[in-house]
Amino acid sequence: MLRLRVTLTPRSTRLLGAAVLLAFAAFAWREIPPVVRGASGNFLAFSDFFAQWSFARFAQMGNAALIYDADALHQFQLTLEPALRQTFPYPYPPGYLFAIWPLAWLPYRTAYLAWDTVTFALFLWAVFGTRVRTVMFWFVLLAPVTILTLIQGQNGLLTSALIVGGMRLMRERPILGGVFLGLATIKPQLGVLIPLALIGAGYWRTLAAAAVTALLLVVASGLAFGWDIWPAWLDTLSGHAAYLDRSVNNYLKPTIMANLVLFGVAVPVAHTVQACVGVVVAATVFLCFRRGATDLSVAALQVGTFLAMPYVFRYDMPMLANAILLLVRNRHRTRQPVGLIEAGIIVLGLLAPAVTTLTTRFFYISGLTSLLLFGLVVRWRLMPDNREFRRGLDRVENEAAAGPDDRGVHPAGWRQDASCHHGPGPA
Repeated sequence: MLRLRVTLTPRSTRLLGAAVLLAFAAFAWREIPPVVRGASGNFLAFSDFFAQWSFARFAQMGNAALIYDADALHQFQLTLEPALRQTFPYPYPPGYLFAIWPLAWLPYRTAYLAWDTVTFALFLWAVFGTRVRTVMFWFVLLAPVTILTLIQGQNGLLTSALIVGGMRLMRERPILGGVFLGLATIKPQLGVLIPLALIGAGYWRTLAAAAVTALLLVVASGLAFGWDIWPAWLDTLSGHAAYLDRSVNNYLKPTIMANLVLFGVAVPVAHTVQACVGVVVAATVFLCFRRGATDLSVAALQVGTFLAMPYVFRYDMPMLANAILLLVRNRHRTRQPVGLIEAGIIVLGLLAPAVTTLTTRFFYISGLTSLLLFGLVVRWRLMPDNREFRRGLDRVENEAAAGPDDRGVHPAGWRQDASCHHGPGPA
């Protein structure tokens, strides 16, 4: 049977990349100026960073367990911003207070700038290590998921840095990688698939290090803020899920459940479908890691997180940009051409957060994009019998086996001094 597959030439790939980068820049140009004006004004709660800053200030006052009392917290926030009309409850585990504690010592605008700068720097390190590539830097900086997180002053860059960095480090430095993954429990819903992945790949030292780190975080937060803070958090969990269903706009949630509710599906049915999707995604991620903790396995976990979880937001998604970089890196390493449909899925994955921010008309793009990206990653990961895949993989392995030339350059194009990077994630 004749199979037609249109692939991109190197020139068309460069042109497409330039067009995507221009679209990124246009979105940033549109979204950033209003935020700068807001930061220069008198209303502090123009972005979610007000919540982060107010949490830190409240905890600094003592009796940190009261932070889970929504009424007490709201009354305190009114003292910081009397014009506040919305609620900012504190949903995070107690250990998250360590991450935001320094903000309490800074005035609002200085804290905002410091938070964005530090969390973005951590994310860059997590993605690239110490070798930032110029073109890819601009893609990561201007990606809509990065821009949205920066202008909201949210914690998506921090949590993504911990997960992406942990996954990048775990092959060469399994204990350190586990420490980063353990610290990611400050936002536990983003790490639900990680234990399955580590068990599937047999990364027992990383799993143990993550578990010990999470336990130490529990002990440290209990000692620092009082042991009554943990029961207070556990008591709020079920109530916070109901709050998200009731009070937070579903257009802000790029999840299967939220998309179904927006289509008119009853909430209990949407929850059931979401749970079924989560089980399938978890099993698929486990299978990917069973076959090795490769870049594509890590990409499957990072994309699958946003399919499996019912309560995530656009500002949680910077690690989605890293997953797409891993896809591109895989095609480059194996020297396989990218099909037109595949390129379309990748571009849609990059631009979907911008589209759903600019208009609610195409809200379903968020869930659809995650499904398409996940399917693409899994297809590339779990099809070892594909002839093109085997030829590309054999070519890379043969070139690597040939060793470096006199300049220290391998036939595949990488230098001997960069060979220390073997873990998942761009070098």
